Amino acid sequence: MSNAFFNRTLIDKYNLSGPRYTSYPTAVEFKTTFDANSYLQALRGSDPERPLSLYLHVPFCDTLCYYCACNKIITKDHSKARPFIEHLKKEIDAVAPHVAGRPVHQMHWGGGTPTFLNNDEIAEILEHLAERFSMCFGSGEYGIEIDPRGVDASRVRQLGKLGFNRISFGVQDVNPEVQKAVHRIQPTEVTEAVLLAARDAGFQSINLDLIYGLPFQSEASFAETVEQVLKWRPDRLSVFNYAHLPHIFMPQKRIRQEDLPSPEEKLKILDHSISQLTEAGYRFIGMDHFALPDDELSLAQDNGTLYRNFQGYTTHAECELIGFGPSAISQIGGAYSQNVKTLEEYYAAIDGESLPVWRGLTLDRDDYLRREWIVQLICHFHLDFDDFSRQHNIDARAYFAAELEQLQKMAADGLLTITDQGIVVHDIGRLLIRNICMVFDKYLQRMERQVSFSRTI
Repeated sequence: MSNAFFNRTLIDKYNLSGPRYTSYPTAVEFKTTFDANSYLQALRGSDPERPLSLYLHVPFCDTLCYYCACNKIITKDHSKARPFIEHLKKEIDAVAPHVAGRPVHQMHWGGGTPTFLNNDEIAEILEHLAERFSMCFGSGEYGIEIDPRGVDASRVRQLGKLGFNRISFGVQDVNPEVQKAVHRIQPTEVTEAVLLAARDAGFQSINLDLIYGLPFQSEASFAETVEQVLKWRPDRLSVFNYAHLPHIFMPQKRIRQEDLPSPEEKLKILDHSISQLTEAGYRFIGMDHFALPDDELSLAQDNGTLYRNFQGYTTHAECELIGFGPSAISQIGGAYSQNVKTLEEYYAAIDGESLPVWRGLTLDRDDYLRREWIVQLICHFHLDFDDFSRQHNIDARAYFAAELEQLQKMAADGLLTITDQGIVVHDIGRLLIRNICMVFDKYLQRMERQVSFSRTI
């Protein structure tokens, strides 16, 4: 099974640690001097003509998955939902007047597990949003992450009736031994029932997440998982690399190092998985993401409108992003803003009639130019110097002369081609696109402290 994207020699050479570039500058550059007033200033200074994307972070999960690195609270006490909802509504009330009238083209609920909230609670929040924002139910791209172990076909149908038209959930691996080792028992029939219910309910896009590098996985066993997933044929697939960082993420201490596949085996899993998915007709969108050719991600990549932000690859480059809930990140008015992480801090800020901002960053001109350059490469794998120069009123070749010279080493290795017209990333460079983008990251180049990024492969 051949794979045009996989070159073992180059992966061994370039498989270093680096950012995933859901933002540039990355979140490690956010400063606590950026406070609630800074965020309000960014909101007031944002473009009133641009539509919005809303992100809601629901932090609760009723079971712990050992691999998880998300900001979550493990509890089976569903009464905790009520104070959270009341504080979330107050945060919405504080932000909404500053962006009134701007249509919400996109909305995503993540976590945690948003379906920890029952349907009535979700409906209550949606109604509150509809009273304060110009929601686009029916035409907007409105997605929610679910846990298929905690919902049934009836709940899925109701989520569709409430206005969600995209659904995403984790599978990770269908192998029972792997599921037991990571404390996520999810029988295949449970996953299939929810997926079929979503399809029957008319959801426009279904995304499944897989993780490679988990305990007891092998090339052969994960190939069986991919084969099962291909039978379901979701619209989109994410195949994430498990980064074992137990010194940072405490739940991972329950995963034994000796049970993990070797680095050699992980690369075999990745190689074989890419081959299986591309031969089955999926497009390799970039990094971990695959989509069917008629999916909106594929179409956006074809027509040059694909974008990347804190929600990953997105078809809504036109939107400014507003995040609600603990740890949620906003990208609006030339700034990034991140909320406090813990529920206690979140409640205390809102009870004190303040926005729950922890840190952020106001971008300067150089930040903006580098962000747009990186986004173009990471989304489309090519960049036209003259187009970039016209769009941003600079001489792109001169501005990035030092970086283009540094990039020649990667060009010599066949990852990309640099011509007088621009940059073209080849298939074997797509897996290493993070490394290519790192060349243009001025913060990374001068970073003195040690930061724990995941490996680029």
